[in-house]
Amino acid sequence: MAQVNSITCTGPIGPSDSVAFVQLHSGSRVIRDYADPAHPRTVCQFPADAPIAQLIDAHHVLVGGQNFLYAVVQIPEMKTSWFQLPNIGDQFPGLIAVSPLLDAIAYLTTDVAGNTDKVHLVTSSGDAVVASLTNPHGGRCGSAEDSKQGDYAHSGGHLYVLDQPVPTLNSLLVLEGGQAKLAVLPQGQWALGTQPAMAVWSPTSDTLYYRKAGNVWKWTAAGGARVFLQGVAWYYPSISADGTHLAYAVIRPDGLHNVYLVDLAHSGSPQLIGKGARTTPVFLNSTQLWYRAEGNPICGPGGDQPLVYELGDGSEAASIVDFVGSVWPSTSANF
Repeated sequence: MAQVNSITCTGPIGPSDSVAFVQLHSGSRVIRDYADPAHPRTVCQFPADAPIAQLIDAHHVLVGGQNFLYAVVQIPEMKTSWFQLPNIGDQFPGLIAVSPLLDAIAYLTTDVAGNTDKVHLVTSSGDAVVASLTNPHGGRCGSAEDSKQGDYAHSGGHLYVLDQPVPTLNSLLVLEGGQAKLAVLPQGQWALGTQPAMAVWSPTSDTLYYRKAGNVWKWTAAGGARVFLQGVAWYYPSISADGTHLAYAVIRPDGLHNVYLVDLAHSGSPQLIGKGARTTPVFLNSTQLWYRAEGNPICGPGGDQPLVYELGDGSEAASIVDFVGSVWPSTSANF
């Protein structure tokens, strides 16, 4: 991948710094360091044709290319490790995630004859299929219901897999090693809107939040799964870098979105934020939430404007960031 050789990084990046892979107004794709939220620094520059990079931690970024080839790039030193997913027959492997401990790779393959997707874990012991999930492989288009196919908790101890062939057949697994600790699977088909969706880890514990049956659920290894927010069908959930705040969007009757904030540290109730319709929230760090304004239609007056919301005083300001691709240690179901 020629794009990897064109990445340039300057300046120090602390191991616990909040970082984000973003696209700026200028079109530049960069990694921004938010150790000082009032004065973020651009620490890495990516070529304009680079794919969206996924942050594994503050010092490692995953970059994908053609032929199922991937690079894990250590930044700012620019040391690169390569791996390629095996494509045998018509299995069409799809990467789920790389462990933050850099000791495991999770990916999916298609089993057309068996109407399933196979979940693979690659470790020093080899490549093992650890689960089979329903997928009739009938083809599909993108949907507003789509989110990440999976992610590791920052500890590396647990992995969630959210297979999304069509909403009525979504499957959610939480794995510890190769063992399933949570399985939310379709029994036949889900009624529309009841399927598991939009899962996100806490940055500070192995706690998974996800949507199911019109509620938000919370899972831990010790406590299992229970309803966390009754009657909330969320989109784009994100948790701040310090794990103290949760933000998410919900659909309004007019088809636009509102964004709500929850104080997790003090068991707070959802509070509406933003000066109008807002969508696609994602935390850049512990104190700043990025989202977009929506108009009616979306690109009408005041619509589709990137903004940053300050948790400290509730203010909004225009953002030079047009698009957020990935964040760390903040977490997001989509970015």
